[in-house]
Amino acid sequence: MSIDSIRINNLKVPARHGVYEYEKEKDGIFEIDLELFSSLYKSGESDKLEDTINYQDVIDATIEAFTFKQFSLVESAAQSVCNSLLNKFKIDSIIIRVRKPHAPIKADFDNVEVELHRKKNEDIK
Repeated sequence: MSIDSIRINNLKVPARHGVYEYEKEKDGIFEIDLELFSSLYKSGESDKLEDTINYQDVIDATIEAFTFKQFSLVESAAQSVCNSLLNKFKIDSIIIRVRKPHAPIKADFDNVEVELHRKKNEDIK
């Protein structure tokens, strides 16, 4: 695994994910952190966009994978993003954190968060 990484922090994405029907009737804002592991040596030397991972392309792919359907679980939405990014970009592995500040839990809290660690060509069970 490469020790170089690109991070995108606190990407806010409106979506209708949740177990309950009322969660699927109105957008909630989810917060996503991504850490993409890939060698950045070539782009560091060349200073050329084509030698790195384009941040806008990653964000576009993340939003598309996160919102292409209504997921019941945040875990499933996060897995969809991992699968998409690992397939579309030259990255070795990814860490994704997805926060749901509006989770329907009867408690005083800031958010709930899931974190997934995935590697290219890895089948985790």
